[in-house]
Amino acid sequence: MKILQISPQISFPPDSGGRLSIYGITKSLAERGHKVTFVCYTNKPISESTINELKKICNPVFIEWKINNSIKTAVQNLFSKVPYNISKYYSKKLKIFLIDYLKHNAVDVVHVDHLHMAWIIDIIRKVSNVPVILREHNLEMKIMERYSEDQSNILFKYYSKLQFKKFLLYEPDQCRKFNRCLMVSKEDEKSLLNLNPNIKTKVIPIGVDKKIFSWHKSEDIPFSIFHLGALDWQPNYDGLSWILNEVFPKVVDVHPNSKLYVYGRGGDRLNISNNIKNNVIIKGYVENIWDEVKDKQILLVPLRVGSGMRVKIIEMLGAGYLIISTSIGKEGIDVTDGKHIFIADNSETFVKKIMDIFEKRIDAESVTKSARNIIKQKYDWENIAADLETEYLNSINEINIKA
Repeated sequence: MKILQISPQISFPPDSGGRLSIYGITKSLAERGHKVTFVCYTNKPISESTINELKKICNPVFIEWKINNSIKTAVQNLFSKVPYNISKYYSKKLKIFLIDYLKHNAVDVVHVDHLHMAWIIDIIRKVSNVPVILREHNLEMKIMERYSEDQSNILFKYYSKLQFKKFLLYEPDQCRKFNRCLMVSKEDEKSLLNLNPNIKTKVIPIGVDKKIFSWHKSEDIPFSIFHLGALDWQPNYDGLSWILNEVFPKVVDVHPNSKLYVYGRGGDRLNISNNIKNNVIIKGYVENIWDEVKDKQILLVPLRVGSGMRVKIIEMLGAGYLIISTSIGKEGIDVTDGKHIFIADNSETFVKKIMDIFEKRIDAESVTKSARNIIKQKYDWENIAADLETEYLNSINEINIKA
């Protein structure tokens, strides 16, 4: 098939959950013999090495674009039906490109990543009857709802609640326009269909590269914990701040040699109290995360706001790591507390789970082996690409029958 994939961000290097999930789709479809034209926004020059890497799996097209975050645009959005986080992604350049491309090129399917790019469905429908598939990597309304509930600032709370109400109308209304909405979790699918049961959905999870299943860790640094994730994404910042304030100090009180390694851009935003300052190592963005974490003991995923699936969880479980996560962080992943992963939704439970691992009160080898097996069975990109292909073909056939 000839597939036109539209993304709000470049997917290489695949160094974050968002990039990994988009890159995995492109790469796995290419490996099945499909021709993918990958169109994405970019706000800075792209290196030749990145372009060459993308050319191995697709025909990359870059649309220059700059996100407009300002108080003025946020206030102006009060009078719009479109959520603020969505309105920032409209691009006249992309509109012109799409119209021209669809007029002059044969396309079997258009694949759209993220609700932020869903506005293009109205442009496409004016020039083509091609099937258009929306990949909902997250359910944006759910993220905004949880974010508004967690706000203490009165103005932010009011504004985020207003945005949530906009999403309640906008998200299902946009999704119904697509031939398929591919959800990453049953939880997200249920929430969307509760608002409009006529939306055509299919749950297809995010995958992992099979190379991960042969990854071998080094010997663990005793009492080592790590956190992965860009801290300029507010849910990551919120979760790690909670750990630093409510969890890690209690761990250090019992095990003074404990270390918390923080990976991902934006670490300079963190406020770290003096009593744990020497125990927190801010590593920031690193080129090769696997080299960095090969000797670390426990991954924490303290997400309290979010939706979709956490790519880092399925990757790290597949690679043989012990993980402690909130229920929200684990959403959409078919793993069991105590058997494959450890779930903690309050500070006391987080501390206890960390202590249980540090003090060897759990069978770490059994847990990591079970986790690795279930990820291998259910989240291999090769199988997921086959499911994507099936949904594309079903959409094409439905249009052909109607014609």
